[in-house]
Amino acid sequence: MMRHLVLGLFLSLFTSPVLAAWDDDAYVEKAFELIALNNEYDDDTHPIRKWRQPIKVWIDHRVGDQELHTMLVRMHLTHLSKVTGHDVQLVDNLEKANLRMVFTRQSRWQDETRELWGANESYPFRGAICMAHFSVTKSNEIRRGLIVIPVDLARERGKLFACVVEELTQAMGLPNDSNEVFPSIFNDNTKNSVLTPLDVTLLRLLYAPDIHAGMTGNKALPIVSQWLKARPAWAEESKKLARQSEFVTELGLF
Repeated sequence: MMRHLVLGLFLSLFTSPVLAAWDDDAYVEKAFELIALNNEYDDDTHPIRKWRQPIKVWIDHRVGDQELHTMLVRMHLTHLSKVTGHDVQLVDNLEKANLRMVFTRQSRWQDETRELWGANESYPFRGAICMAHFSVTKSNEIRRGLIVIPVDLARERGKLFACVVEELTQAMGLPNDSNEVFPSIFNDNTKNSVLTPLDVTLLRLLYAPDIHAGMTGNKALPIVSQWLKARPAWAEESKKLARQSEFVTELGLF
């Protein structure tokens, strides 16, 4: 039986919290616990959730600049694949896909989300700019997902590319937001629209070969700690991987 998870990107209402060093091992371990082992809309602690099968994304163009949207999605999928080492790719039809990404209008997106994912789900639409959902198996492997972006609302808020980046990244298995994690796209009180070195580090830890879907925090966090102790060997690479998406800010799409 599939279990459903709802994710979202919300409006920022306050200023960002006090800065914390992303390269501090204890801080990164806590950030991983907050983002990977929790959900945005409940107070429960969850096991690791991640994809095992290749991620195949189909873009459902219902509005707007198809070429632009495809470019932004392709750019971030390439980045995610490079960061995680996982097979992430675009496909040309829905039948091949396990992650559907819908670009639509604000006036339709709530109805379309219910139609595409299930009318019985409880959706926290209030304050949301865009949303993602994924389903996991009993072993907590992610099997399918849906992302819905109301383009007019996202652009009005300067969050079009931020929606693409955050929702695709959270659909990898990092489903929580927290004001305690900074600098990060998972902190709704910051203006980050691209992956930070901390975000890259969290993704790389999640897709480390020793971290498996279904692991509890008691099993996963000691492994995370071991990887972080060896981090000087790949910390600089994390910084480089994060910088690869920064040039997109020049497009003025946020």
